[in-house]
Amino acid sequence: MSKLIATAAIKGAQTLVKQADEMLQKTIAEKGKDYVFEFPDTAFHLPMILAMTGFQVKTLGDMIVGLGFAKELLHDVPEDHIWKPYLGEALDSGMATLFAEEIILA
Repeated sequence: MSKLIATAAIKGAQTLVKQADEMLQKTIAEKGKDYVFEFPDTAFHLPMILAMTGFQVKTLGDMIVGLGFAKELLHDVPEDHIWKPYLGEALDSGMATLFAEEIILA
């Protein structure tokens, strides 16, 4: 995998996870951790996080745990002087992005 592509994926994931964290903290301050949500006209809460982790996210407080899964998947940007396989880090960053986007959309 190209270092350029891996770097872009990792930086993008870091940006979206940070954005999701900021939005979540703001929403929790407004509505509280126990606020229950679901996607309109569905019984789904956060299906991607549920499918990949088995954790049901039903409240804003649960979203903190879901976002924690995303944060665990984040990696540092590859260094200029070290050449190694980047596929694992890029794929982890992709999952972190999916989790963060799902939280942002909710």
